[in-house]
Amino acid sequence: MTLSKRLADAIQRTAERAVDQRAAAWMVATVTATFTDGTVNISTARGPVERVRRLKSYTSPTVGDIVHVLRNADGNWAVIGAYATL
Repeated sequence: MTLSKRLADAIQRTAERAVDQRAAAWMVATVTATFTDGTVNISTARGPVERVRRLKSYTSPTVGDIVHVLRNADGNWAVIGAYATL
C-alpha cells in the first residue's frame, strides 16, 4: 500500500469517527450508580458515562436497570427511563 493510499484511508477513518461522535443517537445502557441530584452513572457499549441526567418520570433508578439513553450532537446525555423486565 502506498503512502498516499494509507494517508487517504487514515483521513477517511478519522472523518467517519468524527461524524459518528457528533451524531445524535439513542442506545441501551445499564445503570451503575445512582445519585440524589437526578443523575446516574451508566455503562454503554462505548464505555462508562458519569452523571447522566434522568427524566423526572424515571423516579426510582436502581443499579442494574437497563435504560433507554439519548445523546445529542453536542454530547449531552439523558436517561429516558428503564425498560420493563421480562
